[in-house]
Amino acid sequence: MARTKNRGFQQSFSPSYAVRRWRLGAYIRLSKEDLKKAREGKDDSNSVKNQRDLLGDFYFKHQDEFESITEYVDDGHTGTDANREDFQRLLADVMSGKINCVIVKDLSRFARNYSDAGSLIDNLFVQMGVRFISLAENVDSYRDPDSVSSIIVPITNVMKNTRHLGGVNC
Repeated sequence: MARTKNRGFQQSFSPSYAVRRWRLGAYIRLSKEDLKKAREGKDDSNSVKNQRDLLGDFYFKHQDEFESITEYVDDGHTGTDANREDFQRLLADVMSGKINCVIVKDLSRFARNYSDAGSLIDNLFVQMGVRFISLAENVDSYRDPDSVSSIIVPITNVMKNTRHLGGVNC
């Protein structure tokens, strides 16, 4: 005999979406060249204050997405050397899970060497589920995963490296 007790009973399920809250690591780097320009009053666009303001503005506009923010600053360091104190601290915090989102003003602040930057972003961060945001290039590995592997990332890095090295002004 068929069971009739639960016939006609429909259980309704409301979808429960887990809201992801990110632990943000804001990385700021000022090269010696940028520092010299800022002191001469020629260019303040890459100053620590300017970068801090841009990243802080993004954080406050999207505050509902983040549970915390940690700042990492390498002042007066070249982007071609990965042995920067706060850059290494940032990577250690990513590896330990202390932060799961990295934001930079632009890719050149993160690294001048595309192979290093690309390896970290495309491989390490993506594989670990770490969100990467570069404001100037509109890269956001969470909101637009294709932005990380798009052609704009390597081209932008190559152009900035060429300009930084005194090559053709792109």
